[in-house]
Amino acid sequence: MNVQQWVRPAALPGDGPAHAIAGIFAAELQIPTVQLDDNFFDLGGDSLTAETLVLAVQKRFGVKLQTSVLLGAQTPREFGRLIAALVPVHPARQLIVPVSGNVGHEPIAMIHGISGSALFANRFGKRLKQKYAVMAVRGMGLEPGETPYSSMAEFSSNYFEALTSVTGQHPDIVGGICAGGLLAIEVGRLSHEATGKRPALVLIDPPSPGSAWLKPMPDDRMTESRRRQIARKVTYWRLLRDGLSALGLGQTRLGRHLRRKAFKSALLQAAAGFVPSSYPCDILILASSEWGATTVAQYKGWASDMATMKTVVMPGAHEKFRAANMDAIDAEIIAFLAARDTAARDVQHQQ
Repeated sequence: MNVQQWVRPAALPGDGPAHAIAGIFAAELQIPTVQLDDNFFDLGGDSLTAETLVLAVQKRFGVKLQTSVLLGAQTPREFGRLIAALVPVHPARQLIVPVSGNVGHEPIAMIHGISGSALFANRFGKRLKQKYAVMAVRGMGLEPGETPYSSMAEFSSNYFEALTSVTGQHPDIVGGICAGGLLAIEVGRLSHEATGKRPALVLIDPPSPGSAWLKPMPDDRMTESRRRQIARKVTYWRLLRDGLSALGLGQTRLGRHLRRKAFKSALLQAAAGFVPSSYPCDILILASSEWGATTVAQYKGWASDMATMKTVVMPGAHEKFRAANMDAIDAEIIAFLAARDTAARDVQHQQ
C-alpha cells in the first residue's frame, strides 16, 4: 500500500479505521493477525467476545454502538466503513502531506521544522521510501484563513489526531526536523499513552530541551524578559499578516511571507523553554556538528532509563544539515528501525 492510499479515505472508504479495527479483532480474539476481510464469526468470535470487541471499538473511536452491529459489519473492512461514517474527519487532517515516490507499507510521520514547511520531507531517498510510507506534517497557519496553534499541547494533540485519522492507527514511528523534534516527542508520548507501546522517535538536529531560542546559545535560560520579547514578535507578525489579508493581499508573495513569519513566531512562543516529559520510547538523534555536542549532552541528560537512545553527529551547519547528509541520514534511519524490529522479534521469541 502506498502513501496515497493511506491518505485518501474517499477513494477507499473506511480503510484507515479498518486497519485499527483489525488490530482490535486480533487482540480480542487473541490471535496474531487479522486481515481486513476476515470474518469475526469465522475466526471464532462469539457473543461474549462481541461485547468486549464493541466496547474496545467504542473506546478507541469515541462512538456509541450496539453489540448487534457485528451482524451487519462482520469484517474489519465493513466495520471500518461503518466507523468512518460515524467519526467526523479531523480538521487537522489537511496538514498530512504524502511524500512523492513512496512505495513503502509502514507509515512514518515526519514533522516540520520552525518554518512549518513540509518540503524538507521530499529529500528522503528511495531506499527509505521503499520500506516506509513517509507522511510529512506541515504547519497550521501557512495557508490563507488558517490560525497557527498556540501551545505545545495544541500542536501535538492535533498532529496526533490527524495522523491517527489518516492511517487508522496511532503513530508508531514519528520524526521531526529542528523544532519538529520536540513536537515528535510529544506526539510519541500521546501514542504511548494511548497504546502502551514504545514509539520510535527520529529527531533530526533538534533543539535542546528547554532551549529559549530553539538553538544553542551561551545564555539559553528562559527568562521573563525573553518571554515578553517572543510575545511581541508574535503580535507584530500577526498584525502585519492580518492587515495585509484585510487589504486582499494575502495571496501575494508578501502575504505568504508574513504568514510564514507569523507561524514561526507562534511555534517559537509555544516551544521556547519547553522540556518534554520522558517516557518509554526508542530514540535516534541525528545531530549536526554545529549543534551536536550540546544537543547530544542535553538529550542524554533528559532521557530516563525508560528510553533507549542512539546518537549520531554528522558534519555540517544546522541550516544545511539535511541537504548535506541526505544519504547518510536515510541509512541511519533504516538501520535504527531495522535494529528496533529485530529486538522486538527477539523479545517475542523469548516469550
